[in-house]
Order: sequence, then C-alpha cells, then structure tokens
Amino acid sequence: MSSSDIATGSSCSGSSLSGVEGGGAWVLLAAGGGGGRGSEGAALTAQPLGVAPFESGQYVRLLNRGRRLAGYGGYLFADESGKGVSIGGIREMVNTVWRVQVLETPGGAGADAYHVVLRGAYGRHLAASPRGGADGHIGYQVDQRPFDTMEDIRVMWRTIPVPGSGGDRDVVFLLNVNSSNGVIRALRANGKYRLWNTGVSLQPIDHTDARFSLMMEWEVQVVPMGPQRPPFQLRREARCFGLWPQESREIQLVVRVADDNGIVDDPGEEALSVPGRSLIKLGNALEQRFGGDFSLENISIFIRAGNLGRLFPLLTDLPRRLDNFDVVVYRAGTPGYHQLRFPDIGAA
Repeated sequence: MSSSDIATGSSCSGSSLSGVEGGGAWVLLAAGGGGGRGSEGAALTAQPLGVAPFESGQYVRLLNRGRRLAGYGGYLFADESGKGVSIGGIREMVNTVWRVQVLETPGGAGADAYHVVLRGAYGRHLAASPRGGADGHIGYQVDQRPFDTMEDIRVMWRTIPVPGSGGDRDVVFLLNVNSSNGVIRALRANGKYRLWNTGVSLQPIDHTDARFSLMMEWEVQVVPMGPQRPPFQLRREARCFGLWPQESREIQLVVRVADDNGIVDDPGEEALSVPGRSLIKLGNALEQRFGGDFSLENISIFIRAGNLGRLFPLLTDLPRRLDNFDVVVYRAGTPGYHQLRFPDIGAA
C-alpha cells in the first residue's frame, strides 16, 4: 500500500444510467403523487440509482436536511464506540468526516457496477444492519463495520438526487440495496419532533412506490484537503486538569510502518500493547518501541479496519471497540509523508 491510497483515488462519479428496471439498472418508480420533495409521503418519478455526487478520495460531511430545517442541525457521526452511528451537532469534530471510496463491484453492469463506501474516524465503514432499530427509531440499525470482502453489500451504498434541491448544494438520498432480494433501505435521521433522539437508522423503501421524507435527505459537503495534519481531538475527560484517565485493560494493536516512500509492507506487521485508548499513550508506546523518531509530533498515524479497508487519519483517541483494526505510521520529513493529504476539518 502506498500513500496514494490516502491522498487520491479514482475520480469515477458513477453517473446515473437512464432506463427502466430490468434493463440493467436499479430504478425507483413512483406509483402516484406529484413528484414533490420535502414532505412526508412525497413520491418520486422514475429515478435510476448511481453514486453521484461522490468521488473517490474525497472527504465529506453529510448534513441531515430534516434536522437542520427543524432547527436542530446535525451531521452523520461515527460514534466513539467504533460500532454505532448517530447525529452529531459539532461540525468541527473529526467524527463528522467520512472518506469516500467509489468501487466497481462484481455482478453489476453500467452504473449498477458502482457503489459508494464511506469510512469514518475509526477506519470503519458505514454499514446497514439486519437488526431492528432501537426504541424510537424507524427501521433498522446502522453500524460501523470493517470491510472484508467485495461481496459485503452491507457497506455498499447508492444514491439518487433529491428532486428540486437546486442551488450549488448536492443533496441525495443514500440507499442500501440488497441485490439478491431487491430490498432497498434509505438512510435516515430520527428525532424530527424529539431533538434528543439523535439515532440514525434505515427505513425500507418500496421501489415500485418510493416515498421519502426530509429526514432521509443528506447534503453532501466536500471537505477541503491539504498537506497539514489537523490538530488532535482528544476525549474531553482526557483533557481535564491535564490528567489522563486510568484504563483497566491493555489494548493489543497491529502496527505497520511505512517506508520513506510511503510504501507499507503488509506482512511487516508488529504487535503493540497500549495501556488504554489514549492517543497520547499510543504515541508513547510507538516511541518506546521504535525510538525517538517516532514521537507523536514526528509522525502521523492512520487507522484501518478489515481486509479491504483503507486508511483514515487517527486524530482522536482509539475507539472502544477494537476488533479487526490496525494502524499505519508515517514519519514526518519523508517523501511518502509529503504525499499525504488530510481533511481540513476547520475549513468553513
């Protein structure tokens, strides 16, 4: 793996394929209604599924339009557990940033061959779940998952544009499609009338009579990239009075170190024991193992999850759930390090 896996990627946007269902493209059909937008039960005219406006290599935020228009605000947020997904109101947190990967997946044709994969602050991927949602949540649960096989449809997403959104903002419905049984589920925020309900879930959609709500509308905000690593964002309790909380368990990690050209030798892994989830303690453990050149100010750490997972810059403390993770370290001042690009989290 090279640093190009982090800095750039294919620019395929997977533009939607025209046609009807059965002709090689998934299409949502509205049996009735006026094709309106922005109200419960509004119906869509025929809409082919694609991956626009996403492009590989982007960092994005996904702002829920229903909660924003209700005055609550809220971005798709990778929970600190490393497992769940919710709505977060603090835009500048790295947990609201997702890295885009557009994949050509097996078994598809034309635009249907492309899917979007979104990985978050802990290297895990936005994923559909077969489990029912929690109390007060419509539909099914949404998870963060490792990405292990190209057949894992749980992490695969398609889009259709929101009709009439207009302006210079890209607004989409984000759909998970089970190609084996035709089940389509739309990503939605909850809490339209209860602002404290910050859950995210998946609502089944009838593809012959597709009806959506504002709570399923997601504004795609592209985050600028640059060579400067953003400041670390440590847990609030870890900053209090300059003290670090005591963790009761050792965390075992797999570490790979990129060479000067940014190449990561996958077999060249080392096990590392870290006393808890603190990013500072991880930096100290790396320095003790590899020497003074690996102090936290002289490196950048990336995290990934799953056999096919790619890297995401680790800017906050480790997640609570650490199965199937590893970290990759890049040394400052090397040619490979200079190729890295980071999300400018503080950009307007």
